[in-house]
Amino acid sequence: MIKFIKTPKTTFTDYYEKARFKLTWNITIVLALFLFLIFCFFLIVEPRFAIHYGIGALFTGAATYWLFIKRKYKGVAKMLTICSYVLVNSSIFFLPNSVHYIEPFWIFIIALYAYFTLGKIWGVSFILANLVSIGLYFVFFLNENISSIQDISLGEALGMTIEFALCCGIIAYIVNQFISTNLWAESELKMANQKVLGEKSIVDKLVKEKTVLLQEIHHRVKNNLQVITSLLRMQSGNSVSDETKKHFDGAINRIMTMSLVHQKMYEKDNLGEINLNEYLSSLVHDLNSSSSSKFQINFDIETSIEKVGMKSIVPLALIVTELVTNSIKHAFNEKDKEPKIKLVIGEIDADSGFFTVNYSDNGKWKPNDETSFGTELIEMLTEQLEGSFDLAKEDSGTTYSFSIKTVDEL
Repeated sequence: MIKFIKTPKTTFTDYYEKARFKLTWNITIVLALFLFLIFCFFLIVEPRFAIHYGIGALFTGAATYWLFIKRKYKGVAKMLTICSYVLVNSSIFFLPNSVHYIEPFWIFIIALYAYFTLGKIWGVSFILANLVSIGLYFVFFLNENISSIQDISLGEALGMTIEFALCCGIIAYIVNQFISTNLWAESELKMANQKVLGEKSIVDKLVKEKTVLLQEIHHRVKNNLQVITSLLRMQSGNSVSDETKKHFDGAINRIMTMSLVHQKMYEKDNLGEINLNEYLSSLVHDLNSSSSSKFQINFDIETSIEKVGMKSIVPLALIVTELVTNSIKHAFNEKDKEPKIKLVIGEIDADSGFFTVNYSDNGKWKPNDETSFGTELIEMLTEQLEGSFDLAKEDSGTTYSFSIKTVDEL
């Protein structure tokens, strides 16, 4: 508004604080200057109006000095709004022989200024206070004031014209500050969004590259494990001993289990988690297909956990591999009409991180006095998952009840 007035330097770093200080500085200087000129004018042409403008010129001049010394605006802003309110309302109530056309503009200016510099509470408070004052004036003083008004003198009309022009200029300046700060905020937001989008595109590119790289690693690991499996099968075929072949088959199944994990990893975009139901179904199907059994096992899985992380899926899958392999070897025979395996996985407890795994088959296990490596492996893998299990063998089948902990953050 007044470009020739240089705003003093302050310690404010926030743009809004700088804008509020600048607004207060410019308004106090303009008001001090113009109110003094209007005071001098009315002192000559209409002395009864001069006192209010003189008081206004004094406190705005003092406010300007205070701003220059302290370089803080909030105390001055509060003083300006309170003194302006008192001055405007004293003019309305103590100058009865006047039309009071300009006072509503000052009331509007006070509310705008309070909103911009001091916030919503101050703005609303001054609007309500002025509503009360104007309401009292309309009810108790308006009729008396109207009846006592005489013809407006040329000097008073000229003074009101100058004051009206001053009010319009201040209103325009405050509105301009509102628009400027909003435009600045929009510009900053746009720049911030562009920066975030730029950084996001870089991160997305890096994540994509990392994902492709990890998928390639999983693919290569899976291929290497398949090569190992093929070598073991070739060696197993050359073996004469049935016992040796069984050991080879066990090793092949365990390697195949880990190979399937890596296969699922490189097939998915989300490398951190594997769909548990889908994975276990594929695993059991492959185990049944690769076994020497001549019957099809009905496998039923119920899981309350949709996805499991890499750290948990490998030991869990190896446990399931051992259980299914043992059931195929020791529980079922060709006389069983409906061989069935059921796996039920419960929800993860939010507090402890543990979940239950209940595995059961309906076969009748063959006597086996040997200490099974598979059983030892199940115990070791359960300990790796910080869990425990119970085993129950009956004529109707065998049941394993596990309580294990997920070691991934799902």
